[in-house]
Amino acid sequence: MRQLESAARCTCDLVTHAGVILQGDEVVFVDVDSKVKQVYGPAKQGASFGYTKVCGLHFQIVTVKTSTCAPVIAATRLRKGSAGSGKGAASLLREALATVRAMGITAQIVVRADSAYFSHKVVSACRTAKARFSLAVAVTRPIRAAIQTIDPGAWTPIRYTTVIWDDEDDRWISDAEIAEVPFTEFTSKKKTFRTTARLIVHRVKRLNPQTDPEGQSELFAVCATRRSSPTASSC
Repeated sequence: MRQLESAARCTCDLVTHAGVILQGDEVVFVDVDSKVKQVYGPAKQGASFGYTKVCGLHFQIVTVKTSTCAPVIAATRLRKGSAGSGKGAASLLREALATVRAMGITAQIVVRADSAYFSHKVVSACRTAKARFSLAVAVTRPIRAAIQTIDPGAWTPIRYTTVIWDDEDDRWISDAEIAEVPFTEFTSKKKTFRTTARLIVHRVKRLNPQTDPEGQSELFAVCATRRSSPTASSC
């Protein structure tokens, strides 16, 4: 399998000549994800039950795209169906990033993935390859503590189509806001793995307070009447 992957990486020159990925782009996005593919038959090698509760194989895939081209598969790995989403992601990502550079791409690389791939090994692979990363993070106790330090005036409403203008406060009122705060992660690991980055927080209005055991306070204390429907109100 390793020899097959090495041979596949050697075909990256064909991708360059085919013009699938243009070298003139300023940013190249490298996306990592996984999916459980259902299979049938108990004798299928590697087939087992995972988080989807179906018998299948759990493959990882890394795609590369820019603003001017469709996604191109840079690396794949087939695993047991019971494998965790992030298992082996760091080594696969290192291979994918090496493939991207072998394509002759010199643009800034941004690695994107969900919280299943947030680990010190994945971040280390990004930093070693001089790539930036945008990874979702699970809301843990340290993350909550960092969010609590955000200045109340630092939250910026996101202007969705249903946004409301409040004349009294002279600002837009949306059901979502965004802010950021510096955060150092992996403090329990070796110093080489400790990473300080921007923690970007997106919060929405809680419709059911019982779903938040920590007791998130109401995001918006004012009530504004929607211009399109004077009888309807949003709080």
